[in-house]
Amino acid sequence: MLWGYGTMSKEFDEGNLRFDFRAFNTAERFDDKKKNPHGMKAVDFIAETNDGLYFVEVKDFQHPGATDDRRKEDYEMLTKKETKEHAKFILEMGEKIKDSLLRKYAEGYVFEKRVTYLLFINLDELDANARRLLFDKIQGHVPTGLNHVARFPAFTWISFDLVNASRLEQQYGIVCTPVVP
Repeated sequence: MLWGYGTMSKEFDEGNLRFDFRAFNTAERFDDKKKNPHGMKAVDFIAETNDGLYFVEVKDFQHPGATDDRRKEDYEMLTKKETKEHAKFILEMGEKIKDSLLRKYAEGYVFEKRVTYLLFINLDELDANARRLLFDKIQGHVPTGLNHVARFPAFTWISFDLVNASRLEQQYGIVCTPVVP
């Protein structure tokens, strides 16, 4: 299992945010191009506890360099289903978990634990109602079961959650803080 920065650290920077997986047994950056040269999509991180495997994707729409206009565009892209960008985003979030699951399987991982896909969207303008609608749309593209239950018991149900920073920490034990230069 790989660890952050080639050490035993369980902290990873993603853009202007730092994610601390100290509460997990293992954690690794999974979207490394060197480990994934075949063009498959990959979630940002994979972390494991005694009873679960977590696939974590980070979308930071509040990075310090974002203008108010850019934040408005990002919000509209996430909430307006009629835009081409919105549809592309929804499909890409589904592809990331599917490709990541396939890659873990190809690496020989035995799925004996509960699998959870966490999509962290950092955008305060995305209120509870907008998050719920986005959740419903993305969940339709998350593989929630595979046919061979005897061979893949963990795949009988893959849970999906769309989280903000406070829920990420409170519910899952992943601490997200701004990177201090």
